[in-house]
Amino acid sequence: MRTALSTPLTRAEIESVLRCESPKRRPPFLPAIYEHKANFIKSTPSAIARDADLLTKALLAEYAAIQPDALAVGVDVYNLEAEACGCRVTFYEGADTSIPGIKPGDHVIKPGSDLSNAKIPNPLTDGRMPINIAAAKNVRRELGDDVWLRGSVSGPFSLAISLVGAEALFLSCVDDPDWVHEVLAYSGRIIKAFSQGYIDVGAELIVFDSQASPELFSPAMYEQFVLPVTKDFASWANTQGVRDVPLVIGGNTTPIAEILLQTGCNNLLCDFTGDFAEWRELCEFEGRALRRNISPRLIETSTPEIIYETTRAEVKRGADMPGFIMGTAVIPFGSPTENILAVRAACQPDAS
Repeated sequence: MRTALSTPLTRAEIESVLRCESPKRRPPFLPAIYEHKANFIKSTPSAIARDADLLTKALLAEYAAIQPDALAVGVDVYNLEAEACGCRVTFYEGADTSIPGIKPGDHVIKPGSDLSNAKIPNPLTDGRMPINIAAAKNVRRELGDDVWLRGSVSGPFSLAISLVGAEALFLSCVDDPDWVHEVLAYSGRIIKAFSQGYIDVGAELIVFDSQASPELFSPAMYEQFVLPVTKDFASWANTQGVRDVPLVIGGNTTPIAEILLQTGCNNLLCDFTGDFAEWRELCEFEGRALRRNISPRLIETSTPEIIYETTRAEVKRGADMPGFIMGTAVIPFGSPTENILAVRAACQPDAS
Protein backbone atom coordinates (compact mmCIF):
# COMPACT_ATOMS: atom_id res chain seq x y z
CA MET A 1 0.00 0.00 0.00
CA ARG A 2 1.40 3.40 -0.97
CA THR A 3 1.18 5.91 1.87
CA ALA A 4 2.67 9.11 0.39
CA LEU A 5 -0.13 11.64 0.70
CA SER A 6 -0.68 14.79 -1.32
CA THR A 7 -1.81 17.99 0.34
CA PRO A 8 -5.54 18.65 0.82
CA LEU A 9 -7.39 19.86 -2.24
CA THR A 10 -7.65 23.59 -2.69
CA ARG A 11 -11.01 25.28 -2.46
CA ALA A 12 -10.94 25.82 -6.22
CA GLU A 13 -10.37 22.10 -6.81
CA ILE A 14 -13.23 21.16 -4.49
CA GLU A 15 -15.60 23.63 -6.12
CA SER A 16 -14.72 22.16 -9.50
CA VAL A 17 -15.80 18.73 -8.23
CA LEU A 18 -19.01 20.15 -6.76
CA ARG A 19 -19.81 21.74 -10.13
CA CYS A 20 -19.35 18.29 -11.68
CA GLU A 21 -16.66 19.41 -14.04
CA SER A 22 -14.22 16.95 -15.59
CA PRO A 23 -12.51 14.69 -13.00
CA LYS A 24 -9.42 16.27 -11.44
CA ARG A 25 -6.23 14.90 -9.90
CA ARG A 26 -8.09 12.93 -7.21
CA PRO A 27 -11.51 12.74 -5.56
CA PRO A 28 -12.14 14.73 -2.38
CA PHE A 29 -11.53 12.67 0.76
CA LEU A 30 -14.38 13.18 3.26
CA PRO A 31 -14.25 10.89 6.30
CA ALA A 32 -17.27 11.23 8.61
CA ILE A 33 -15.64 12.06 11.93
CA TYR A 34 -17.86 13.25 14.79
CA GLU A 35 -17.56 11.54 18.20
CA HIS A 36 -14.17 10.20 17.07
CA LYS A 37 -12.83 13.78 17.09
CA ALA A 38 -12.35 13.40 20.83
CA ASN A 39 -9.92 10.55 20.29
CA PHE A 40 -7.41 12.87 18.62
CA ILE A 41 -6.96 14.81 21.88
CA LYS A 42 -7.45 11.85 24.26
CA SER A 43 -10.78 13.20 25.44
CA THR A 44 -14.38 11.96 25.28
CA PRO A 45 -17.37 12.86 23.08
CA SER A 46 -19.29 14.28 26.07
CA ALA A 47 -16.35 16.49 27.04
CA ILE A 48 -15.64 18.04 23.65
CA ALA A 49 -19.36 18.44 22.90
CA ARG A 50 -19.72 20.81 25.89
CA ASP A 51 -16.56 22.91 25.59
CA ALA A 52 -15.77 25.23 22.66
CA ASP A 53 -12.04 25.20 23.35
CA LEU A 54 -11.89 21.40 23.48
CA LEU A 55 -14.00 21.12 20.33
CA THR A 56 -11.68 23.58 18.57
CA LYS A 57 -8.62 21.58 19.64
CA ALA A 58 -10.23 18.34 18.48
CA LEU A 59 -11.08 19.80 15.06
CA LEU A 60 -7.56 21.13 14.60
CA ALA A 61 -6.08 17.81 15.74
CA GLU A 62 -8.32 15.96 13.28
CA TYR A 63 -7.12 18.22 10.48
CA ALA A 64 -3.46 17.71 11.43
CA ALA A 65 -3.74 13.92 11.78
CA ILE A 66 -6.03 13.05 8.85
CA GLN A 67 -5.73 16.00 6.43
CA PRO A 68 -9.32 15.64 5.19
CA ASP A 69 -10.57 17.82 2.37
CA ALA A 70 -13.39 19.08 4.59
CA LEU A 71 -13.99 19.52 8.30
CA ALA A 72 -17.43 19.24 9.89
CA VAL A 73 -18.14 21.05 13.16
CA GLY A 74 -20.19 18.71 15.33
CA VAL A 75 -20.09 15.75 17.69
CA ASP A 76 -23.59 14.52 18.60
CA VAL A 77 -25.03 16.18 15.53
CA TYR A 78 -28.70 15.29 16.04
CA ASN A 79 -29.07 16.76 19.53
CA LEU A 80 -28.17 20.43 19.49
CA GLU A 81 -31.27 22.05 18.03
CA ALA A 82 -33.64 19.91 20.10
CA GLU A 83 -31.62 20.56 23.26
CA ALA A 84 -31.84 24.31 22.62
CA CYS A 85 -35.64 23.86 22.51
CA GLY A 86 -35.66 22.16 25.91
CA CYS A 87 -35.00 18.46 25.27
CA ARG A 88 -32.69 16.87 27.83
CA VAL A 89 -29.48 15.36 26.50
CA THR A 90 -27.78 12.63 28.50
CA PHE A 91 -24.01 13.13 28.80
CA TYR A 92 -21.39 10.75 30.20
CA GLU A 93 -18.72 11.63 32.73
CA GLY A 94 -15.17 10.51 33.38
CA ALA A 95 -13.66 8.14 30.85
CA ASP A 96 -17.03 7.01 29.45
CA THR A 97 -16.85 7.45 25.65
CA SER A 98 -20.57 6.87 24.98
CA ILE A 99 -22.22 9.29 22.58
CA PRO A 100 -24.55 11.88 24.15
CA GLY A 101 -28.18 11.38 23.24
CA ILE A 102 -31.83 12.18 23.90
CA LYS A 103 -33.52 9.26 25.62
CA PRO A 104 -37.19 8.30 25.20
CA GLY A 105 -39.31 10.52 27.42
CA ASP A 106 -36.95 13.49 27.20
CA HIS A 107 -38.73 15.07 24.21
CA VAL A 108 -40.58 18.38 24.63
CA ILE A 109 -43.38 18.50 22.03
CA LYS A 110 -46.64 16.59 22.34
CA PRO A 111 -48.46 15.52 19.17
CA GLY A 112 -51.05 18.10 18.17
CA SER A 113 -49.37 20.99 20.03
CA ASP A 114 -49.85 24.49 18.66
CA LEU A 115 -46.47 25.51 17.22
CA SER A 116 -47.45 28.84 15.70
CA ASN A 117 -45.64 30.78 18.45
CA ALA A 118 -43.08 28.15 19.41
CA LYS A 119 -39.62 29.36 20.37
CA ILE A 120 -36.89 29.59 17.76
CA PRO A 121 -33.55 29.11 19.57
CA ASN A 122 -30.84 31.75 19.26
CA PRO A 123 -27.62 30.07 18.04
CA LEU A 124 -25.54 32.58 20.02
CA THR A 125 -27.19 32.04 23.38
CA ASP A 126 -29.25 28.85 23.58
CA GLY A 127 -28.11 25.38 24.58
CA ARG A 128 -24.83 24.22 23.08
CA MET A 129 -25.35 25.97 19.75
CA PRO A 130 -22.89 28.72 20.83
CA ILE A 131 -20.21 26.06 21.43
CA ASN A 132 -20.37 24.88 17.82
CA ILE A 133 -20.54 28.42 16.48
CA ALA A 134 -17.50 29.45 18.54
CA ALA A 135 -15.54 26.37 17.42
CA ALA A 136 -16.37 27.09 13.78
CA LYS A 137 -15.20 30.68 14.20
CA ASN A 138 -11.97 29.55 15.89
CA VAL A 139 -11.15 26.97 13.22
CA ARG A 140 -11.89 29.39 10.40
CA ARG A 141 -9.54 31.92 11.97
CA GLU A 142 -6.83 29.30 12.54
CA LEU A 143 -6.94 27.51 9.18
CA GLY A 144 -7.99 30.34 6.88
CA ASP A 145 -10.65 30.70 4.23
CA ASP A 146 -9.48 27.98 1.84
CA VAL A 147 -10.47 25.05 4.08
CA TRP A 148 -13.91 23.59 3.37
CA LEU A 149 -15.52 24.02 6.80
CA ARG A 150 -19.10 22.86 7.35
CA GLY A 151 -21.37 23.41 10.34
CA SER A 152 -23.48 20.35 11.16
CA VAL A 153 -27.25 20.79 11.35
CA SER A 154 -30.09 18.32 11.72
CA GLY A 155 -32.36 17.63 8.81
CA PRO A 156 -36.03 18.48 9.37
CA PHE A 157 -37.36 14.97 9.94
CA SER A 158 -34.55 13.96 12.28
CA LEU A 159 -35.05 17.14 14.30
CA ALA A 160 -38.79 16.50 14.47
CA ILE A 161 -38.11 13.03 15.88
CA SER A 162 -35.79 14.52 18.51
CA LEU A 163 -38.48 17.03 19.48
CA VAL A 164 -41.49 14.70 19.44
CA GLY A 165 -40.15 11.15 19.71
CA ALA A 166 -40.00 8.57 16.95
CA GLU A 167 -43.11 6.55 17.80
CA ALA A 168 -45.27 9.63 18.35
CA LEU A 169 -44.14 11.25 15.13
CA PHE A 170 -44.59 8.13 13.01
CA LEU A 171 -48.11 7.65 14.40
CA SER A 172 -48.91 11.29 13.72
CA CYS A 173 -47.94 10.84 10.07
CA VAL A 174 -50.98 8.58 9.82
CA ASP A 175 -53.31 10.13 12.40
CA ASP A 176 -52.61 13.85 11.97
CA PRO A 177 -50.61 14.56 8.80
CA ASP A 178 -51.41 18.27 8.83
CA TRP A 179 -49.79 18.60 12.24
CA VAL A 180 -46.72 16.71 11.01
CA HIS A 181 -46.35 19.33 8.29
CA GLU A 182 -46.52 21.97 11.03
CA VAL A 183 -43.82 20.37 13.16
CA LEU A 184 -41.60 19.92 10.10
CA ALA A 185 -42.07 23.56 9.17
CA TYR A 186 -41.11 24.48 12.75
CA SER A 187 -38.03 22.26 12.45
CA GLY A 188 -37.14 24.04 9.23
CA ARG A 189 -37.27 27.43 10.97
CA ILE A 190 -34.99 26.19 13.76
CA ILE A 191 -32.48 24.75 11.31
CA LYS A 192 -32.34 28.02 9.36
CA ALA A 193 -31.61 29.94 12.58
CA PHE A 194 -28.78 27.58 13.56
CA SER A 195 -27.44 27.63 10.02
CA GLN A 196 -27.37 31.41 10.00
CA GLY A 197 -25.11 31.31 13.05
CA TYR A 198 -22.61 29.17 11.15
CA ILE A 199 -22.86 31.29 8.01
CA ASP A 200 -22.17 34.46 9.99
CA VAL A 201 -18.79 33.09 11.18
CA GLY A 202 -17.70 31.91 7.73
CA ALA A 203 -18.73 28.26 7.81
CA GLU A 204 -20.87 26.42 5.29
CA LEU A 205 -23.35 23.66 6.07
CA ILE A 206 -23.88 19.91 6.14
CA VAL A 207 -27.39 18.56 6.74
CA PHE A 208 -27.99 15.21 8.50
CA ASP A 209 -31.38 13.54 8.14
CA SER A 210 -30.80 9.80 8.52
CA GLN A 211 -34.05 9.31 10.42
CA ALA A 212 -35.71 9.89 7.04
CA SER A 213 -33.94 6.89 5.49
CA PRO A 214 -36.22 4.59 3.48
CA GLU A 215 -35.12 1.85 5.88
CA LEU A 216 -37.29 3.68 8.43
CA PHE A 217 -39.66 5.82 6.38
CA SER A 218 -41.34 4.96 3.07
CA PRO A 219 -40.44 6.82 -0.15
CA ALA A 220 -44.04 8.03 -0.49
CA MET A 221 -43.98 9.47 3.03
CA TYR A 222 -40.61 11.10 2.40
CA GLU A 223 -42.01 12.79 -0.68
CA GLN A 224 -45.16 13.87 1.15
CA PHE A 225 -43.63 15.16 4.37
CA VAL A 226 -39.89 15.73 4.10
CA LEU A 227 -39.23 16.81 0.52
CA PRO A 228 -41.09 20.17 0.72
CA VAL A 229 -39.30 21.41 3.84
CA THR A 230 -35.89 20.14 2.68
CA LYS A 231 -36.40 21.82 -0.68
CA ASP A 232 -37.30 25.06 1.10
CA PHE A 233 -34.16 24.86 3.24
CA ALA A 234 -31.85 24.29 0.28
CA SER A 235 -33.41 27.22 -1.55
CA TRP A 236 -33.00 29.44 1.52
CA ALA A 237 -29.35 28.40 1.94
CA ASN A 238 -28.64 29.41 -1.65
CA THR A 239 -30.06 32.87 -0.96
CA GLN A 240 -27.59 33.18 1.93
CA GLY A 241 -24.63 32.60 -0.38
CA VAL A 242 -23.96 29.02 0.72
CA ARG A 243 -21.98 27.45 -2.10
CA ASP A 244 -22.73 23.83 -1.28
CA VAL A 245 -25.54 22.05 0.58
CA PRO A 246 -24.62 18.42 1.32
CA LEU A 247 -27.53 16.21 2.38
CA VAL A 248 -26.53 13.13 4.40
CA ILE A 249 -29.06 10.32 4.80
CA GLY A 250 -27.45 7.04 5.80
CA GLY A 251 -28.51 3.56 4.82
CA ASN A 252 -29.69 2.35 1.44
CA THR A 253 -31.27 5.48 -0.03
CA THR A 254 -31.47 4.08 -3.55
CA PRO A 255 -35.31 3.84 -3.31
CA ILE A 256 -35.52 7.63 -2.78
CA ALA A 257 -32.61 8.71 -4.99
CA GLU A 258 -34.83 10.34 -7.58
CA ILE A 259 -36.74 12.20 -4.85
CA LEU A 260 -33.53 13.41 -3.21
CA LEU A 261 -32.47 14.91 -6.51
CA GLN A 262 -35.52 17.17 -6.21
CA THR A 263 -34.38 18.66 -2.88
CA GLY A 264 -32.03 21.18 -4.46
CA CYS A 265 -29.13 19.83 -2.39
CA ASN A 266 -26.21 19.56 -4.78
CA ASN A 267 -24.08 17.05 -2.87
CA LEU A 268 -25.79 13.73 -2.11
CA LEU A 269 -24.75 10.48 -0.46
CA CYS A 270 -24.65 6.89 -1.66
CA ASP A 271 -23.89 5.02 1.55
CA PHE A 272 -21.97 1.74 1.52
CA THR A 273 -25.23 -0.25 1.31
CA GLY A 274 -26.60 1.81 -1.60
CA ASP A 275 -26.55 0.91 -5.30
CA PHE A 276 -23.66 3.00 -6.61
CA ALA A 277 -24.34 2.25 -10.28
CA GLU A 278 -27.92 3.51 -10.04
CA TRP A 279 -26.96 6.53 -7.98
CA ARG A 280 -24.16 7.39 -10.41
CA GLU A 281 -26.44 7.26 -13.44
CA LEU A 282 -28.98 9.55 -11.80
CA CYS A 283 -26.43 12.07 -10.49
CA GLU A 284 -24.54 12.27 -13.78
CA PHE A 285 -27.79 12.94 -15.62
CA GLU A 286 -28.81 15.66 -13.14
CA GLY A 287 -25.32 17.12 -12.70
CA ARG A 288 -25.00 16.46 -8.96
CA ALA A 289 -21.98 15.62 -6.86
CA LEU A 290 -22.11 12.17 -5.25
CA ARG A 291 -20.27 10.91 -2.20
CA ARG A 292 -19.65 7.17 -1.87
CA ASN A 293 -19.05 5.75 1.61
CA ILE A 294 -17.26 2.67 2.83
CA SER A 295 -18.34 0.74 5.91
CA PRO A 296 -17.50 2.11 9.38
CA ARG A 297 -17.19 -1.44 10.65
CA LEU A 298 -14.39 -2.03 8.14
CA ILE A 299 -12.51 1.03 9.40
CA GLU A 300 -13.01 0.04 13.00
CA THR A 301 -11.90 -3.60 12.75
CA SER A 302 -10.02 -4.33 9.53
CA THR A 303 -6.43 -3.78 8.43
CA PRO A 304 -5.07 -0.80 6.49
CA GLU A 305 -4.29 -3.07 3.55
CA ILE A 306 -7.86 -4.38 3.22
CA ILE A 307 -9.32 -0.91 3.73
CA TYR A 308 -7.01 0.47 1.08
CA GLU A 309 -8.00 -2.16 -1.47
CA THR A 310 -11.72 -1.77 -0.70
CA THR A 311 -11.54 1.99 -1.05
CA ARG A 312 -9.38 1.79 -4.16
CA ALA A 313 -12.03 -0.34 -5.86
CA GLU A 314 -14.65 2.33 -5.14
CA VAL A 315 -12.35 5.12 -6.32
CA LYS A 316 -11.81 3.31 -9.60
CA ARG A 317 -15.59 2.95 -10.05
CA GLY A 318 -15.97 6.71 -9.74
CA ALA A 319 -12.70 7.78 -11.36
CA ASP A 320 -14.26 9.11 -14.56
CA MET A 321 -17.37 10.53 -12.88
CA PRO A 322 -17.58 14.30 -12.59
CA GLY A 323 -18.59 15.13 -9.03
CA PHE A 324 -17.32 11.92 -7.40
CA ILE A 325 -16.37 12.18 -3.71
CA MET A 326 -14.89 9.41 -1.54
CA GLY A 327 -16.13 9.22 2.02
CA THR A 328 -16.85 7.00 4.98
CA ALA A 329 -19.86 6.32 7.13
CA VAL A 330 -19.53 7.69 10.67
CA ILE A 331 -16.24 6.45 12.07
CA PRO A 332 -16.61 4.81 15.50
CA PHE A 333 -14.74 6.32 18.44
CA GLY A 334 -11.29 4.85 18.84
CA SER A 335 -10.85 3.59 15.28
CA PRO A 336 -7.15 3.32 14.35
CA THR A 337 -5.81 6.43 12.64
CA GLU A 338 -3.85 4.29 10.18
CA ASN A 339 -7.13 2.78 9.00
CA ILE A 340 -8.59 6.21 8.21
CA LEU A 341 -5.37 7.20 6.46
CA ALA A 342 -5.68 4.08 4.31
CA VAL A 343 -8.86 5.57 2.85
CA ARG A 344 -7.01 8.79 2.13
CA ALA A 345 -4.11 6.93 0.54
CA ALA A 346 -6.48 5.14 -1.82
CA CYS A 347 -7.68 8.52 -3.11
CA GLN A 348 -4.21 9.60 -4.20
CA PRO A 349 -3.58 10.08 -7.93
CA ASP A 350 -0.61 7.67 -7.92
CA ALA A 351 -2.39 4.92 -5.96
CA SER A 352 -2.31 1.49 -7.56
